[in-house]
Amino acid sequence: MYVFNSKLFKLIINNIFNTLYKIFFYRIIFYTMFQPTTLTDISKTKISKLIKPITLNDATKDFIKLQLIANDFASISSRCRLGNDIVDYFTFTERLNTKGKYDINFYEFITNIEEFKKKKFIANMLKYYEDVKNKNKTKNNYVVLKEVYNICISAINIFRPLVAMEIYAKYNPSSILDFTCGWGGRLVGACALNIPNYIGIDINTNLINPYLEMKTFFKDISETNVDIFFESAVTFDYSKITYDMVLTSPPYYFLEKYSNNENYSSKVEMKNNFYIPVILNTYKHLKIGGHYCLNINKEIYEDICVPLLGIATDIMPLKKSKRQNNYQEFIYIWYKQDESKK
Repeated sequence: MYVFNSKLFKLIINNIFNTLYKIFFYRIIFYTMFQPTTLTDISKTKISKLIKPITLNDATKDFIKLQLIANDFASISSRCRLGNDIVDYFTFTERLNTKGKYDINFYEFITNIEEFKKKKFIANMLKYYEDVKNKNKTKNNYVVLKEVYNICISAINIFRPLVAMEIYAKYNPSSILDFTCGWGGRLVGACALNIPNYIGIDINTNLINPYLEMKTFFKDISETNVDIFFESAVTFDYSKITYDMVLTSPPYYFLEKYSNNENYSSKVEMKNNFYIPVILNTYKHLKIGGHYCLNINKEIYEDICVPLLGIATDIMPLKKSKRQNNYQEFIYIWYKQDESKK
């Protein structure tokens, strides 16, 4: 006959409890030590302002200077940053959420910096800044980390307002469509020249507040009517808007990952599900006599745009400071004479 052993039962229960406790405890330790630390939106804003301490007054002065140069673009250096402060004031915080190499953004980079210091080239670059480039400590730590991130991982660039203004001045549009409006450089350029209408589309809903703030900023200092739609550029109904110019800079193949954007598993998928439908649809609704301008790389131009739209009518080099490998980008421009491309 079986006799219940209470001591043995308690021992078994205690062992089970201790085992579960250890599992729970070690999981906490693991997630604390090895999972990426996340920053609040407030912390991100503070960090971005330490990197670029631009005030509203700075942005206003920058815009006034941008308006004053009008059509005098020939004398502007490719290194001129006029207009950039306006873009950075409104959208720089969100720009740092963009993921580059290693599928990591700047905020993740700094919260996991000890892990990244194990990579020799990053450790060497940080050492170079400490011993040489920032030996006098003129730059704060966040500025240094951002510059190292730019060099070692990804520099998330903007489309400079001056470049947009040069194109607008050349082709004189009355209504601009920017179907991947991004950080706002092309909007700033349109407002500086008082282009009658600017229509921006972007899928990144993190930019809703920055664009609302930009619209408020421009309301009393520019004559441009601004409409922004936070929708997919692929499914947007372009028949409900009117435009005689497209100027945009769509994402390249897997170069950068933006917040809330679609993730494509291959170049073929991105080509078939994004580039082809959006290019055909936006070109279809462009007014006759309008200009279709894309800042894209050579691969996308040759593989997608030429088969769809033919050889570009005009090609403009994108004015900017060249990268170390002298990489050059272009803006490809098509003049729409008829309805043959649909």
